[in-house]
Amino acid sequence: MSLELPQRTIPGQPICPVYTPTEPKITKYTAGPGTKLIHEDSCNLDVIVSTRVGDVTVTELPGQDNEDMRLVEIRVGNTNKGDGIELLPKEGDIVLCRVIRLSLQRANVEIIGFQNKTIPIDGGTGSNGNAIVGVNGGSGGATFSMSQSSSDLGETFRGIVRSQDVRAVDRDKVKMIECFKPGDIIKAQVLSLGDGNNYYLTTARNDLGVVFARSDNGAGGLMYATDWQTMVAPITGAVEKRKCAKPF
Repeated sequence: MSLELPQRTIPGQPICPVYTPTEPKITKYTAGPGTKLIHEDSCNLDVIVSTRVGDVTVTELPGQDNEDMRLVEIRVGNTNKGDGIELLPKEGDIVLCRVIRLSLQRANVEIIGFQNKTIPIDGGTGSNGNAIVGVNGGSGGATFSMSQSSSDLGETFRGIVRSQDVRAVDRDKVKMIECFKPGDIIKAQVLSLGDGNNYYLTTARNDLGVVFARSDNGAGGLMYATDWQTMVAPITGAVEKRKCAKPF
């Protein structure tokens, strides 16, 4: 009798025990991406459980010498997008962020995508699980449409852009309100791992800065960069200051 595995799982759902001696050949299951191994005290059994929402993939591992046992890996998630790899921002990564709060000295942001990679559903970035976010695009609505699926639900990677990290020149004259506004989508680089709660980010490069913004504090139309510090709304003609990413 073969073991029937669930086709799709949710976080915390048991998938299978580690060993299935009832099959014609003893099978040992290993926990792959999107799963973890736990010990179930109630039945004294090691069980593989899901850590994300997704389809269950079963892969028989090659190169086994034991004729009485086969080794099988259990994965959960879309292996065609992101290859099931847990993605974490690291120093030097280019990230796409949304500004959530401003002060005189810094802008607080949430990271919604990075490095042109798909972010897993349990990757720590809220609800934008399978959204592919292009971080090399210009200051257009297309960039926003790809990142709009991120929301404030769940846990997110947080970051800080300090005033001295906004631009490479005249750092002591930076006015944060003239560089970013809440709701702006910005492209930044991870400067360091920060203080344990927030990544430190920088936009002090020509290709980094605001890539999407709306006029009138988000209530107006889409704006497009005309130079590195000015954005214009074509429909209304509204002009606002931003620290813009190079639009092409």
